[in-house]
Amino acid sequence: MPPQIPANIIKGTIDYYYLAAFCPPAYLDRFKQHSRGLRESLARGAGVEIGAYLVSVIPEVCWRIVAFHEQTREPDRKRVLTLTQAALNAESNPQALAVFQARMREVAALPERAKPANRLHRRKGCALCAAPCRYGFFTLVSDPVFAPLRKMLEEGAESGRQDVVHALWTYTTSHLWRVMGARQGFVSVDHLGNLAYCLLLLATARSRRPMPEAQLRAFQELNQARIRGWTGREGGKPS
Repeated sequence: MPPQIPANIIKGTIDYYYLAAFCPPAYLDRFKQHSRGLRESLARGAGVEIGAYLVSVIPEVCWRIVAFHEQTREPDRKRVLTLTQAALNAESNPQALAVFQARMREVAALPERAKPANRLHRRKGCALCAAPCRYGFFTLVSDPVFAPLRKMLEEGAESGRQDVVHALWTYTTSHLWRVMGARQGFVSVDHLGNLAYCLLLLATARSRRPMPEAQLRAFQELNQARIRGWTGREGGKPS
C-alpha cells in the first residue's frame, strides 16, 4: 500500500466494503451507481486513479478487518489473502459479491471476537446480539453521530407514541446514507435491524446513562420480530 494514503481514506474504504457486505447481491449495479461518488472521493484523497487505488488498498483493508476479528496485530496471512481475493472481485457480478459476503461472515464468526466473553460491548448487551460480531468494526470505523438518535428517542418519549425499533432503523438508515454520501443505499433487512442494535450498544457504551439490560432485551425482542415480519422487497430493503 502506498504510504502516503491518509488514515481517514483507509477508514473510508473500510466503510465502503462494509456497505458492499450489507448490500443484497441483486442490487449490486444500483449500489455501484450510487456509491460512485464515495469511490471517486476516496481515490482523490489517495491521489491516484480509482481502479489503482482499490487494488492497492484492499489488502490493507482486509488486513485490518481480519486483525479486528482475530484480536491481534498479526492476523493469519492465509485468511487475509482469502478475504482480499474475494474483495478484489466483489464488484464483478452478484455471484462474486455473494462470495465476498460469505468470506466476511466467516471472519465475523471467529471465536476471538464472536464468543460472548470476547465481544466488543460484552458488558453492554452484546450477549443478546443475534449476529455476532458482524457490525462492531463498522460501527467504530464509520464514526456515527449519536445526537440525532438521542433527539429521536427523546421526542418519542415526550409524545408517548415511541416506536423504538422504527427510530433505531430510521437512524441506522440515515447513518448509512451519511457514510455513502448519498440519500440512497441498499441493505438487507437483517443487516439493517442487527446493525441498528449494534449502533444502540455503541451509543449505550458511550453514554453516561447506560440502558438497563431489561430494556435492551425488550428492544432486541421487538427488533428481531420486526426483522422476521418484514414483508418488503424480497432480498433486501433499498434505504
